[in-house]
Amino acid sequence: MTTELPTMFPWQSEVLERALKLKQSNHLPHAVMLEAASDYQMDGLARYLSMLLLCDQPENLSLCGRCEACRMMSAGTYADFSLVTLEVDEKSKKLNKNIKIDQIRNLIHELYLTHKYARLKIAVIFPAEAMNKSSANALLKTLEEPAADVLLLLITRNPGRIPITLRSRCQSWTIDPADERASLQWLADQGIDAAIAAQYLQYAGGDPLLAMHLQQQNYAQRVEKFKTSLAAFLRGGQSATELCKNLLSDEVAIPRRLIEMTLKAYCYKACGMDSAAQKISAVERDKARGLLDLQRRAQQQLQVEENNLDFQLQLEDVLISLKQILTRRLS
Repeated sequence: MTTELPTMFPWQSEVLERALKLKQSNHLPHAVMLEAASDYQMDGLARYLSMLLLCDQPENLSLCGRCEACRMMSAGTYADFSLVTLEVDEKSKKLNKNIKIDQIRNLIHELYLTHKYARLKIAVIFPAEAMNKSSANALLKTLEEPAADVLLLLITRNPGRIPITLRSRCQSWTIDPADERASLQWLADQGIDAAIAAQYLQYAGGDPLLAMHLQQQNYAQRVEKFKTSLAAFLRGGQSATELCKNLLSDEVAIPRRLIEMTLKAYCYKACGMDSAAQKISAVERDKARGLLDLQRRAQQQLQVEENNLDFQLQLEDVLISLKQILTRRLS
C-alpha cells in the first residue's frame, strides 16, 4: 500500500486550474481529451488530475492528502476510479500494442454501475490513441449517452490518431510544453547543474521530464560512446551485429533515441541546412532523399517495445541502410 501523492508540475497548472473551476461551478464536461506534450507526464498527470477533482479540500491546486478520497486514491482502493491502459499479454508476456475491446467493454460496464461514494466517478484511458478501431467504436455510444456524474479522461500525445467521432464528443484540453526558461529553472530546482540541464534539455527536445530521465540514464555518455562505435562501423571496423549488441545493453528507448538523433542529424546535413551553401550537389540530393526515406522507415521499424531479437534485426537493418546511403555514389 502506498501513501505517496502524485506530483504536479508547474506547466500543468493552467489545465488543472481549469478543471477545478469547472468542477466547482458544476460545469465539468462528461468527457475530456487531454493532449500532453510528454510521455513522462501521462501516468502521474492522470492520477493528479483525478485526485484534484475528488479531493475535499484542494488548496492552490494542491491535494490535501488527508480526506477520504485522497487516502483511498493513494492506496489504490477508490472504487469509483478506473484506469484503462496497455496490458501485458498473458501468453506472450509482452506488452500489447493496443487497448483491446474487452478492456473498453469492462470499463463501460463499470461506468454505469451505481456509485460507491457520493463523489464523481472518474475513468482514465491512456494512451487513448492505442485504442484499436473496435475499442474506439465500443466507446462511442458511451460518449453519446454518458452516465451521470462520470468524467471520462482520454489522455493522449497523438490526438490525430483518435477517430474524429470520439474527438468531436470530447472537450479538448492541451498541456503546452514548458518554455525553455521554465524548464531550465525546474531542472535547476531538481539539483541539476545549469550547463548539464541545458545539454539534456536539448537532447530531450525541450521536454524537462524527459531531460531529467535522460540525465538519470547518463545519456550524454551513451551519445559519445555511440558516436565512436558508429564511426567505427561506418569505416568497416565494427559489424552491425556488434554495434547493435552494445546498443541493446540499454533499455530499448535509448538506442531508438540514438538512431533517431543520428538520422535527423544526417538529414539536416545532407539537406545543406547546417551550412551557408546555397546549392546541393546531385550526390547530396540523392543522399538526402535516401536519408529522409530511411528516417520514415526507421520510425515504423523501431517501434518494437521489447528488447528482443526482432528489435535487434530491425536495428541492424536500419544501420546497414544508413551505411549504404552514406557511402553510395551516383552512377
